[in-house]
Amino acid sequence: MSAEGENRRVLIVDDDRQIRRVLSEFFTGSGYDCRQAANGAEGLVRFTADRPPLTVTDVDMPAMNGLEFLRQARAIDPDAAFLVLTGVGDIQTAVESLKFGAYDFILKPVNMDAILIAAQRALEHRELLIERREYHTVLERRVAEATRDLEATLGALEETYRSTLEALGSAIDTRDLGTQAHSRRVRGYSLIIARTHGMTDEKDLRNLEHGVLLHDIGKIGIPDAILLKPGPLTPAEWKIMRTHPEIGRQLVEQIPFLRPAVPIVYHHHERWDGTGYPQRLKGEAIPVSARIFAVADAFDAMTFDRPYSRAIRFEEARDEIHSSAGTHFDPGVVASFMRVPLGDLEEIRKKSLE
Repeated sequence: MSAEGENRRVLIVDDDRQIRRVLSEFFTGSGYDCRQAANGAEGLVRFTADRPPLTVTDVDMPAMNGLEFLRQARAIDPDAAFLVLTGVGDIQTAVESLKFGAYDFILKPVNMDAILIAAQRALEHRELLIERREYHTVLERRVAEATRDLEATLGALEETYRSTLEALGSAIDTRDLGTQAHSRRVRGYSLIIARTHGMTDEKDLRNLEHGVLLHDIGKIGIPDAILLKPGPLTPAEWKIMRTHPEIGRQLVEQIPFLRPAVPIVYHHHERWDGTGYPQRLKGEAIPVSARIFAVADAFDAMTFDRPYSRAIRFEEARDEIHSSAGTHFDPGVVASFMRVPLGDLEEIRKKSLE
């Protein structure tokens, strides 16, 4: 079977024979290779044998309900995509299915066009996760190999370090949905703010650049289920997410050449008023490079589309940052940022996307 055909296999699990028949006919007519099971226990046997990329399952079934089937099937193949069928009166169970790893749930009576669209999106999401994991596995191996070589020839290969860090920054961006070229843009914004703020030493500027490129390296240690979650994080998930500065610090400080990047990697979520993390530093206790980064990062977040927010105009973003001076941001750094011409910021954004 071709790779495309392999990814068009679907298992339909439902104790209602009529629903199984209708769904099978519909999916088959849309180019899918269908298999059927009458309950969760039978579905688990079929799933284990066939490993279908996509499964459509009912919730309320004899022998094994849909949630238990989903839990066990996900343990067998975490990459598989699942759609859950549920009645209007069982929304809470449907929401619970998302916690077990379902991509989406479909209300009965089933809208055939809606389920076909959901199926396609679920399969595309599955492919994206697989590709990104494979990419990062290769990337992490290459970074480890490059690091061993660079430590032996630190001085002569400084430009190679710079190129490697830029590639790493871009790769870290791709792990977090919706942050394409984020590190390149924030690097440009940070450097121009720093120079306007009076930072002229090339070594300080280089350390700032490295810190920007590596600021989210700790997200390598955050599970995809949290990092790529389409909806809001739970308090427990936020607790895990907020460990990424510490993970990043531990990674970066092991490499002598990169240790000056630690202030940004570790403190880029601190706030001027002391309400940030991980150490709740306040005011000038926060390293100046992290204070500069905070303004640049917020500006980019507000002016570039994300899956969970729409971009606003540069002028609006500057006003938002200005209004947060003294709470979220260092007032002095904000004043320097406000002196940067909008045209220069536009040019940085344009070059980052080339």
